[in-house]
Amino acid sequence: MNYFFLLVFSVSFLFSKELKSISLEEAIQIALENNKKNKVSKLALELANAQYNKALSANYPTINAMLIGTRKDESPIYQQKGEFQLPNDLSLMLGRNSIPANINTTSYGRDTVKGSINLQYPVYTGGKISAIIEQAKLNKHIAFNAMKREEQNVVFDTKKYFYGYVLTNELYKIAKDSYERMQFISDLTKNFYESADSLMVKKTDYLSVQVTVTLIESIVSKLEANRNLVKSALINSMGLPWDSDIKISYTSRLVPPNYTLAKLVEKAYSSNQDIKEMDIALRITKEQIKEKKAGHYPTLAFMGEVSKTYNSYKYGFLNENQRNRWNIGFAANLPLFDGFKTTNEIEEKMLQNKKIYLLRDMLKDAIAMQIKNELNNALIGFKQIKTLKKAKKLAKENRELNIRAYQIEAVKTEEVVQAQYIEAYVKADYLKYVHDYLVALAKIDKLIGKEIK
Repeated sequence: MNYFFLLVFSVSFLFSKELKSISLEEAIQIALENNKKNKVSKLALELANAQYNKALSANYPTINAMLIGTRKDESPIYQQKGEFQLPNDLSLMLGRNSIPANINTTSYGRDTVKGSINLQYPVYTGGKISAIIEQAKLNKHIAFNAMKREEQNVVFDTKKYFYGYVLTNELYKIAKDSYERMQFISDLTKNFYESADSLMVKKTDYLSVQVTVTLIESIVSKLEANRNLVKSALINSMGLPWDSDIKISYTSRLVPPNYTLAKLVEKAYSSNQDIKEMDIALRITKEQIKEKKAGHYPTLAFMGEVSKTYNSYKYGFLNENQRNRWNIGFAANLPLFDGFKTTNEIEEKMLQNKKIYLLRDMLKDAIAMQIKNELNNALIGFKQIKTLKKAKKLAKENRELNIRAYQIEAVKTEEVVQAQYIEAYVKADYLKYVHDYLVALAKIDKLIGKEIK
C-alpha cells in the first residue's frame, strides 16, 4: 500500500504544473524510489540471487541428450590376413593344418545416426560443492548489504542537500532583508547629507553606506546562485528530471542528543553496513578454506548412458544386438601429490582470513572515532544554537533601536551600519550551527546504519 502511494505521488509530482511543498520525509521517499544508484544496487542483488541459484545447480545431476549423424565417403572394411589353424581331427580329414584367412568384410554402413542420454551426478566432492554454494549465498548477503548501504547514502545525500538548501535559502532571505534595510538607510543618509541641516552626516558617510549597499547586493546575487545550485543537487539526488522544480517545506524542533557515545558505538557495531560486510567477508573466507581443503579428499561421481544407433548396414559391428545400449558406472579421483599446491592455497586463504579480522577491528575503531567526533560536534553545536538564539533577539532589538535613533540623528552612521552587520552575522551564524547540527545527526545515523530517534 505504501509503495502504491509513493508511486502515485511521484507520478503526480512529475506531471503536475503546480509546485507542491516537499517535506524532508517526502524527499527521502522519492529519492529512494527514483535514485539511479539505488536502482543499480537493487539490480546487483538480483544478480547475486541468480548466481546463488546457479551455484545450487551443482546439487543436481546433469542430464544431456545428444544426437550425432555422420556419413562416410564409403563403408568401412574390416580386413584380415593370415591363416586359420584347424583342429587335429579336421586336419586329418582335410589333409592340411590350416586354411587361408584373407577376408574383406563390411564393418558398418556409410550412414550412422546415434541418439544418447547421458547422466552425471557428483556423489562426493569433499565438501567443495557445499562450500561454493555457501559462498554464493553469502555473496547474496553482501549484495543486500550493499543495497542497504546505498539506501543510507541516498538518505544522507538527500538530507545534506535538503539542509543545505534550507541554509542557503534562509541566508538569501537575511541578505535580501539586509539589502532592503540598507537601501532605506542609504536614502535616509542621502536626505541628511543633501539637506545640509545635519551636522553628523558627511559625504564620506553617504559614500560608505553606498559601498555597503553594493557589497550586500553582490552577496544577495551569490547566495541566490548557491541556492539554485543546491536545489539542483537535491533534485538530482531525488532522481527527478534535470528540468524539474520543487518547493521545500521545512519545520523542525531542535532537541539535544539524548544518547551516550557507548550506546551509539554499540549500535554501530551491530548495524553498520561496512562492519556487516566485513563479517560476511570473514564467513566467505572460511568457506573458501573449506573449498580448498576439499582438494585433499577424493571425489566420486556416478555416470550412466542410454543410446540408440541407426546404421545403413544391417550387419557388421552395428548389428541388431548393438543398436540399443546402456551402461552405468562411477568415476573416482584420489589426489596423491600436487606439489603442495593445495596446502599452500589453504594457507593463503587462512592468512586472508586473519587479514580481514585485523581490518575489521581497524574499521570498528575508525567508526567509533567518527561517531565520537560527530557527537561532540552535535553537542557543541546545540550549545551554540541556544546561545545564538538569545543573541538573535538582542541583535534584532539593537538594530531596531539604532535605526530609530539614526532617524533622529542620535547615533552615527557607522553605528547603525554596524548594527545591521551584527544582526545579519548573528542570524547567519545561528543558521550555520543549525545546519551543522542537523548534518552531524545525519552523519551519526549513517555511521550507525539506521536512524536513531
